[in-house]
Amino acid sequence: MEALAGAVSVVQLVEITIKTIKYLYRVKEASNERTGLLREAQTLLTLLLSLQAQVDKAKQSEAWFVGIKSLVIKNGPLDQLRDGLENLTDKLKAEKGMKTTVRKFVWTLDKTYCEDLLQKIERAKSSINLALQGDTLYACIAVIGG
Repeated sequence: MEALAGAVSVVQLVEITIKTIKYLYRVKEASNERTGLLREAQTLLTLLLSLQAQVDKAKQSEAWFVGIKSLVIKNGPLDQLRDGLENLTDKLKAEKGMKTTVRKFVWTLDKTYCEDLLQKIERAKSSINLALQGDTLYACIAVIGG
């Protein structure tokens, strides 16, 4: 069951990350914050796809899956990341009428908000990398050791 919850959580994150990237691309004239968020979201997507591949091929009983399982705990790194990205996409979501045109050309998010979100993304990426590396190391030791 945990493996299934992990897979669902990662799939949701991949989807919200793709949506975030699409919204960030829509803003034509934007600050360095938008560029930084876009770059981080793109690298995050690559990492999440790698994580998704690991989750898809893992079996719940496999001991090396412990690091990845630690990512999907309630209010854990993936939950916090999902909340941050959903909040961003809500702020960037196009509205009907004149506001849609304005949103496409004006970056309306303040620097502090962007910096906080960038930190969330960076922390999540670090957690994912550590989990993947730890699980890979554990699997290698298990294979070598017997």
